[in-house]
Amino acid sequence: MRIRRLKIYQQLLIIFFAAVLLPLFITTLIVTNVNQHAVRAELRYSAVMTADSVYQRLKKSIHEKKLAIVFIAKSIEYIKDENRITSFLNEISGASGSIIALEVIEEDENINKINAEQYFKKTDVAIFPNPRENTILMYAKSSADKYLRKQIDIKSIKEDLFKYLVNDKRQVYIIDSGNDIIISYNGDKKVFKDLTEDFPGDYRAEEPIIFGKVKNMPNVFLKINEPDWAMIVVTPKALINYGIIDARFKIINAIVVAAAVIIVIGLLYTYSLNANLKQLFKAVSAIAAGNYRRKIRLIKDFFTPYEFAYLVEKFNIMAQKIDESYNELQKANTELSKLDKMKSNLIDTISHEFRTPLTSIRGYTSRLLRSDVNIDEETRIKSLKVIKQQAERFSRLVDDLLVVPEIESALLRVFPENINLRDMLEDCILSLQHRQTRKINLKIDENFPNVCADPDRLTQVVTNLLDNALKYSPEGSTVNVWVEKTPEDKALVKIHNQSESISGEELDKLFEKFTRIEDDLKRTTRGTGLGLFIVKGLVNAMGGEIALKADDGFEVSFTLPL
Repeated sequence: MRIRRLKIYQQLLIIFFAAVLLPLFITTLIVTNVNQHAVRAELRYSAVMTADSVYQRLKKSIHEKKLAIVFIAKSIEYIKDENRITSFLNEISGASGSIIALEVIEEDENINKINAEQYFKKTDVAIFPNPRENTILMYAKSSADKYLRKQIDIKSIKEDLFKYLVNDKRQVYIIDSGNDIIISYNGDKKVFKDLTEDFPGDYRAEEPIIFGKVKNMPNVFLKINEPDWAMIVVTPKALINYGIIDARFKIINAIVVAAAVIIVIGLLYTYSLNANLKQLFKAVSAIAAGNYRRKIRLIKDFFTPYEFAYLVEKFNIMAQKIDESYNELQKANTELSKLDKMKSNLIDTISHEFRTPLTSIRGYTSRLLRSDVNIDEETRIKSLKVIKQQAERFSRLVDDLLVVPEIESALLRVFPENINLRDMLEDCILSLQHRQTRKINLKIDENFPNVCADPDRLTQVVTNLLDNALKYSPEGSTVNVWVEKTPEDKALVKIHNQSESISGEELDKLFEKFTRIEDDLKRTTRGTGLGLFIVKGLVNAMGGEIALKADDGFEVSFTLPL
């Protein structure tokens, strides 16, 4: 089964999702959950603290008011005049901002509800809420048949209980045993009515109990021992919205913004990397197709990593070196093809050059050896001369081929002697002139000084140059040979023949091996292309210099030490 390979940007997206988005999503869940538990615990704690705070103030306020009514009840027992009692009670009532009425009664509906004798044996004060009149009634036994009744304004108690709950959005209810509201803060009857169904049934006095259907909305139920009341602290939805929902939204919003920023940066990075990778792929494909000049066009920006820039730089250097090597290889292949062609031409030429003298030698030798034909002396001598000339020609060809490796390896040895240059030139001209339709004209002083050169090598040089001049000049033309002395005390030999003009670029190549200039005249002649290469090597070995000119005809000049 073949595995499908993903592209780099696809892998990056998968890694990005697995390493960034998924952890962010899990982190969001964890953070929101932790925040929810923390806020829930804080809400529970703050609700209990609110209930306890209000309870302590309520307990203190009730206790103070109970002490006050008990003290007043005992005080009036020492006053016998009822008018003075009434005046005393009015004075106390007027001095207190919370007491609406303070009076002595024999009984009322609240006293009738209880067994007063038994009740006041257990406690000093009886307390009854009066929600219709927004008051609280307190009773203390004054005499055997009379009771002191104090009517307290609920508003004043409410202000005392809730004065520290500034900007608190919680609802606080103080209820009696019948679940009727006595005092409330931020009260809402509908909310309270819904809560009554959830009141805990099992509780202990003065121990706060958390209750409610919604965990994030903790409510507190606190049973008050005396009087028989209960306190309810309700956590409103507004606090939930602020503490949990709003916080959750802010957390999610912050993480979404962070994720969006990471996504944008990740996409930009992925785009930048993918664009550069496409450039790399194009360059690799181009090189694979043989375009070694193609380089990576790196898109440099903030997201381009150093390693990629380094890779691109080294890749471009590698591509350049490959291109250079390829070009060198192409040149080498071209040169090898050229050399191979030259080798084939050389073999053909040498075969022809060798075959011609050998054919003549074989022919004339066979002629001389025939016994059935009478050969006169003149014919015999003529035949022997032809054999000698062709043998000398064959010898020159062999000498040319043998001297090439010596020139190339710089192992060519020469044996200089004092040579009469005039005699040597005349001998070379004589050996070539007799079989030519072209004339060789020599110009040299009779008393020209001797030169220092190897006689065999110099003969090879002059013979090659004269042979080329005769071979590549028109029929019936003259080849001029001049010899003169240079200011540097050297012998300068010039060999000039008529020829078509040759460009300077072609002229410079004539000293290379196997080089022949192709034109109409030269196509009719054969040659190895080694003549001038050999001549230059021999002249340099003998301490001379050689030069070519093709301004008016073709001229070869070389120098030799005197």
